[in-house]
Order: sequence, then structure tokens, then C-alpha cells
Amino acid sequence: MSKKDQKLDPRVIRTRQMLRDALVELIHEHGYEKITVQDITKRATLNRATFYLHYRDKLDLFYQSSEEIVSDLVESMNLAFAEKEKFDWQSDQPHENFIHLFEQISQNGRLYKVFLTERNMPHFTSRLMDVLIDFIAKGINNMQPDDDRLTVPREFAIRYFAAAFLGVIVWWLEKDMPYTPKYMATQLMRVAIKGPYLDNPFIK
Repeated sequence: MSKKDQKLDPRVIRTRQMLRDALVELIHEHGYEKITVQDITKRATLNRATFYLHYRDKLDLFYQSSEEIVSDLVESMNLAFAEKEKFDWQSDQPHENFIHLFEQISQNGRLYKVFLTERNMPHFTSRLMDVLIDFIAKGINNMQPDDDRLTVPREFAIRYFAAAFLGVIVWWLEKDMPYTPKYMATQLMRVAIKGPYLDNPFIK
């Protein structure tokens, strides 16, 4: 729960969660374009007046839900970074934040899956990409702060890994999360640091 949620009345939090859950379910079943506010309130077993106390329309519900879930992810990851600043990059164990990223996504797996794979909903994908860019930038800066010791420009590397991370996350969600967060974190760390080859065929 975010700091913002802690200040809200529990009944408000519950109502918003019911509306968010209804939105996710209906998008999964019918697609975003086909659902209405009436559909959402009916699924949530709430009346339209209650809906309009919290949101202007279904787009506002989607945008606020997106921001809330991304804010929760950022808040929890910042906390994880603060708790574990140093990391042995030669270790076979993944950084806690790699694991934490997948744990947070798995806790809201259905929402992430729907919001990332539904057509005509680029806002959520863009927001998550921003989070991944910041997350990876911190990781690369922690591992190697000297630009002269990188094989490619820093921004190039950050964007490359952010796009790769997002692709892996979407694939994981589409497959209904067949691997644990720790397994996913381990594999991502391994391919990001060492590459996919046991013996690199391009280096002689």
C-alpha cells in the first residue's frame, strides 16, 4: 500500500479496488473500447453515482489505476534500493531489486498482463518503461559509473536493457508466470551481465 493510500478512508480504498478489478476483468473479456461505465459498476456491484465520486469516466479510472500501480512499484523499489545499496555483481545470486521487481509485478499479475497486452493502451507500457529505464540506470551506475569503461554509450545500454526487460516481463505474463520471481531475476541478471553464451563464440 502506498503512502497516499494510507491517508485514505479504508472504504474509499476498497471501492477503488473493486472498480479497478472490474475494469481489469472487463478489459480482459471484452477489450477496453467495448466496455462502459455501466458495465464497470455492474461488475463491481456499485452504482454509477459511486463511480463518479471517484472518477470522471472509464479513461480516468484507467489512468488513475495505472498511476497508482506504477507508483506502488516505484515506491517499493526505491525502498529496496535504500535497504541494499551495495551488491557483489560477481555473485551467482540476483540483486534483491531484480527479485523485487518480479515479485511486485506478480502480486498484480492480472492487471499487468491486461494493461500491457491490450491494444490501444500505450500509456501503461510507457509508464512501466520509464520505471525500467530509471531502475536499469541505477543498476548500471552502481556497477560501472565510469563511461569510459562501457563498451557502448550509457544511454544506449540503458534503453537496450529496458526494452529487453519489458519484453521478458510481457512474455512471462502471457505465459501465466511459469517461473518464480527469483528464477526470472536470476536469468535476467545472467544474460544482462554475462550474455546468453556459455562460451562466447564471437570472442577468440
